[in-house]
Order: sequence, then structure tokens, then C-alpha cells
Amino acid sequence: MIQIRPATIDDADAVAGMARALSLSDGGSPSDLTPEKYRADGFGDSPAFSALIAECDDDIAGYAVFYRGYDTDSASRGVYLADLYVREAFRRRGAGRALIAGVADFCRQDGARWMFWSVLKRNRPARKFYRRLSVELKDVVICAAFGKAFDRLSEM
Repeated sequence: MIQIRPATIDDADAVAGMARALSLSDGGSPSDLTPEKYRADGFGDSPAFSALIAECDDDIAGYAVFYRGYDTDSASRGVYLADLYVREAFRRRGAGRALIAGVADFCRQDGARWMFWSVLKRNRPARKFYRRLSVELKDVVICAAFGKAFDRLSEM
């Protein structure tokens, strides 16, 4: 049975490892998230994110990382789901669905009215999973600035 719980500082090694696996599974470069960065950014004076852990049979099955946002069109609070990952051995057992439901429940209890996340077009299994949840797959272009591109923007 899948259990969802808030992530703790003690989950640093597991979350950093799964973040690395997620990045590599998406065809990207390894995640820069280290256990130390997870602890500092998630559990300091001003946490940058919240996280949930899925457990199955006393083993960590997956995680979700999310952070608060605001939508001016609906004048409402919401959450951006940054990462959703389930370890291969626990897929098709309800962990992904339980994590999404856990994030949505957290949102609702926090006064939020929406969730937003992105998925790579090439990640067909994830897109199929999201369609089964009956969520909208929007035709949106996501803009991103990292590294030197971010530096250029901040220096304009």
C-alpha cells in the first residue's frame, strides 16, 4: 500500500538520488541537486519548495517537489509541481497518482485553487499518465533562462 507523507530533512539522500534519476530519464544532464542543497533550500529559514514522499512497504517509492505560485487571471493561489518521480520498481502501483493527489490536497488546505506542471513532449509515458488523470494538456510554450542566458537577463 502506498503512503504519502511530507518530506523531511532526513530524505535528502533519497530525494537527491531520485532527482538525478529523473533528469537522466528525461534525457537531460544529471541534476545539480545534492543532499546538502536539498537541506539548505528546503528546510532553512525561507524554504524554496515543499516536498512529499511516497512510501511502499517501508521503502521510498517516489517524490514530488512543488512550490507556491499566484495566477493573476484567476486571482488565486496555486502550486507549480516541479518534479514528480516514481522509482521503476514501484511504477504502476498507484504511487504517482497518490503523489499528485497529495500535492492537490496540500494545495487545497493551503487555500490554493490550481496546479500547474510541465512535461517534455518526448516523455510519452508521463503524458499518457496525465491524460488518465483527466487533466488538460495545454498548448503552451515554456520559456527558460539558465546559466549565461539568465545572467544576460539579469544584467539588461
